[in-house]
Amino acid sequence: MQSNSIEKTFIKMNTMNKIFVILGLGFITLLSACSLEEEPISEATPDTIYSSASGIEDGVNGVYSVLRELYGTQQGFTLNTFGTDIFQHGKDGGYKAMDYYSVDLNSSLGYIEDIWTDCYLGINAANTVLDRIESVESISESEKETFKAEVRFLRAHYYYWLTLQFGDVVLRETETQGVNTEDGRTDKEVIWQLMKEDTEFAVETLDWSSSDYGRVTKGAALHQLARILLLTQDYAGAEAAAARVINEGPYQLLSSYADVFEYDNQENDEIIFSTQYTTDALNNGSGNTGHLYFTPAYDKFDGLVRDLTQGGRPYTRFRPTEFYRNLFDANDSRFDVTFRSVWFYNDESSLPAGATVGDTVIWEIEDGVFSKVAPNNNTMHWGLKKHDDPTRASYQDTRGFRDFFVFRLSETYLLAAEAAVMQGNTQEAAGYLNVVRSRAAKENTTITLATASDMDMDAILDERARELGGECMRWMDLARTGKLVERVKAYNENGSASIESYHTLRPIPQAQIDLTTIDFPQNDGY
Repeated sequence: MQSNSIEKTFIKMNTMNKIFVILGLGFITLLSACSLEEEPISEATPDTIYSSASGIEDGVNGVYSVLRELYGTQQGFTLNTFGTDIFQHGKDGGYKAMDYYSVDLNSSLGYIEDIWTDCYLGINAANTVLDRIESVESISESEKETFKAEVRFLRAHYYYWLTLQFGDVVLRETETQGVNTEDGRTDKEVIWQLMKEDTEFAVETLDWSSSDYGRVTKGAALHQLARILLLTQDYAGAEAAAARVINEGPYQLLSSYADVFEYDNQENDEIIFSTQYTTDALNNGSGNTGHLYFTPAYDKFDGLVRDLTQGGRPYTRFRPTEFYRNLFDANDSRFDVTFRSVWFYNDESSLPAGATVGDTVIWEIEDGVFSKVAPNNNTMHWGLKKHDDPTRASYQDTRGFRDFFVFRLSETYLLAAEAAVMQGNTQEAAGYLNVVRSRAAKENTTITLATASDMDMDAILDERARELGGECMRWMDLARTGKLVERVKAYNENGSASIESYHTLRPIPQAQIDLTTIDFPQNDGY
């Protein structure tokens, strides 16, 4: 794994925690106004921290650090995996209301408040840097422009999450100081315009590469711009932005889909932007815990104990739907890279009669029906291999070290395809999509390619599922394309009976409403 300034930032956890507290004061006081005034926490203040070049650099790195609260965390996965067409709940864990769309999906759910709070922490951190950087004379003008571009990109990224999850939210363009209980909701389309301007600034300012791997680049900014322009329905602009990444950027699809997810190949030519984790276990915080949530309770069965090669520690939060499992062509290599459906006996002390260690596990999938392929139900389900982390010291260790891929070039092609579909250019859309699909073919085989007549939003979403499933974006993809209700009703038996049109937004956290002294309406239906 790389050693760079982004990673070193995460190692300085104590320093960054202090900065987070200071940067977050303005927003977090909305949620706990009294206690923050009564309980001093540090002698450090923004005035002292941001008076030097090193303080500004730490502040910029602090804006990056908030990405770790969204990517590779249970809260981030939960809000983007449950209640979709491709995943439903597993055996264990809470928050199943987000899969069932029941009355328990409400404004008191902790992960909903966590995502809201974390995004505003990142936004306020970015605003603080932007408000104070010009007064620091020891930073060169070129460095200032680079720092501003990076934090403006990240501010737009956090607002992308907020507006897709909650709709109209609080718009803040300056540092929040003290207790503020009078911020209301701003139309999301106004916020999208700010996001567009922020990201365009990053496009114009940044280079295609950075000496510090993990920092925002022109390619990441163009990819994000394509996403934003799809929201604003500027489909020609979205296609143009994606095409620049494809045609001008230093990226290329790897020849093998499996190679993208090889643990020792995380810095590869397909990755446009990733959230950085460190191999230093003592300074990795909670780490990337994505390896936990898609892993079934395989260790509850005879002949099996937990080990790192078969999923590690099982949290059994998410299992693939039947629709997702059946979405792949026979020659699609992504099926085997994505799913773990076969296990091998590894416990001598509990082996079934006639079995030996290393044999393929035989499952009774129905009464009297046996298979080497595991069942997919609440008791035992298929796993997802994309987030495997075999380098942890123990299968019990939850803290993973794998970087989390936020933008990949394959998605860029699919964004371009979506933009082309929305312009009615279906032949062009098929061309973009088929680049991704062709790469997916197993060695020495062919795969069915899309034709112009195949191309519509469902075709795009199906291909995104095959290519990007389990990568922490599905719920937002379905919501932004207007397909959430339709596809949950069709493909997720848990949510099909209860999902309603209002579920395309999450409830505003109740704490935000309660501690705001002006009218702060809840989203419809909650």
